[in-house]
Amino acid sequence: MIAFLACQGAGGTVRGDEEVIIVLGAGLRGDQPGGVLRFRLAAALEAHGQNTNALLVVTGGQGPDEWIPEAVAMRKWLVGRGVPEGRIAVEDKSTSTRENFQFAKILLDERGIGADVPVAVVTSSYHCFRAGRVARAAGFGDVGVCPAKTPVAAWLPCHVRETMSVAREAAAAVFQSRK
Repeated sequence: MIAFLACQGAGGTVRGDEEVIIVLGAGLRGDQPGGVLRFRLAAALEAHGQNTNALLVVTGGQGPDEWIPEAVAMRKWLVGRGVPEGRIAVEDKSTSTRENFQFAKILLDERGIGADVPVAVVTSSYHCFRAGRVARAAGFGDVGVCPAKTPVAAWLPCHVRETMSVAREAAAAVFQSRK
């Protein structure tokens, strides 16, 4: 499963014409993006540089050891690197991948942006497979993934954790189908 996830995240499916770029949070150190999140933000910055008309949606609430919501720190990081604040929407309530997409969808609906517009999801390469599936389950129809690198020290723990998440979701789906 680890090899499968690594292969799934090896190449992205972003075309460059997406109207929305959703960036998934990944943890802070105090009020600064941690290593995994910095790689995601760098990938988002690159994707936005190729498509400056896209709306960036940064997602992530505040964890117990974080000083501010992840999305607020992400916006600050992106603005500090030249992204206009008006091109960034902040979803700062979510605590899971599922909530990232549920709350982002609500935010986009409020802006009059339907779930049928092309969307790029920026996340770590190990998370691309599941993130794409969760985005589609949340109602996004045209989803591409933009894989971010993973810090070397985090590679194995992140892949093991993601493998467990995929297995847990598969087991839950099997259990639900038997009801």
